[in-house]
Amino acid sequence: MLVFENTNKIKHALRQMVQQYGEEILDNKDQFVSIMNDTIPEYEKERRLLRTVLNQNMLATMRREDSRKIAIMKAREYMTNELFLADSAVEFVLTCFTFMMDWDYESPAPAPVPAQSAAPAQAVSTPGSIPKNGNVPGVTNHAAPKPAASSQRIYDAKTASRNRWKNTVKVDEGYTTIDAFCFDGFGFLKSVTLPSTLVIIGEFAFSECKRLKTVEMPANVKRIGRGAFQSCSRLTMLRIPDGVTEIEENTFAFCQGLEILDLPSSIASIGSEAFQSCVSLKKLFLGDGVKYIEDNAFDMCPNLTIRCYENTYVHKFCQANGIKCEATKKGFGI
Repeated sequence: MLVFENTNKIKHALRQMVQQYGEEILDNKDQFVSIMNDTIPEYEKERRLLRTVLNQNMLATMRREDSRKIAIMKAREYMTNELFLADSAVEFVLTCFTFMMDWDYESPAPAPVPAQSAAPAQAVSTPGSIPKNGNVPGVTNHAAPKPAASSQRIYDAKTASRNRWKNTVKVDEGYTTIDAFCFDGFGFLKSVTLPSTLVIIGEFAFSECKRLKTVEMPANVKRIGRGAFQSCSRLTMLRIPDGVTEIEENTFAFCQGLEILDLPSSIASIGSEAFQSCVSLKKLFLGDGVKYIEDNAFDMCPNLTIRCYENTYVHKFCQANGIKCEATKKGFGI
């Protein structure tokens, strides 16, 4: 059974949308998203998830595949291994997409819950940044190594819901993943303690946590999903651990209280609107390992000065985009 309780309403609304506007909207991502926003405005979390997948051209790629069975299999593998979506999120997307395309699809039965005596989960490693070309890559060429079933333990939205009215939350040791949208909109949450075993923070995991001030980021974290801390307006300080390679799109957008952010040398790319409206952010050091920054990554950051090394990609990016920077020769320190 799917965790998304509104699945039936949403899939029928999407099919009716396709019937009304014609199948051509399935091949026009921007038009589809625009109409979808008007069709199901009340389901914000589900729309965010569907937009995330649509932005990877998943729907168009599925339609191009000769075999529907293979299309579904590749889509599932890509969402799991490249987008790091939880099984429940993957099945929600596949259910909606196949239903509105009138494809035969039956969601697989949920995996059995491990016994209480199972060994504690261990941290696992994950790959770096997701390809930015907008096309779904071949599964065999770009798929990330997936943690073994026995070692992957997901802290999901259902578990998190028990803490919806708490100011402080401690996630138990052993969890390796904070699921997508897990704490989204938790208006009372001020402080969260994450386990040392944590590897992945899912997309929009803490978005709209308006009172969140304190997050201790464990050293084992390797991926922070898009929009993970979006609109955490009272978050003032955060240290990203070494091994995280990408600040994804909207990760810190509208974090208006964010003053201090410590980024590791492992950061290689910064996505669209990653720091949009971070009006309190004044200094940010970006090392020579950064090789890609979206043009609008620092939109509406009026007080920001980026510190970097001379003649690096970051230095040239700042000059090209009119961003204040302090550049020094490598070896002189910053």
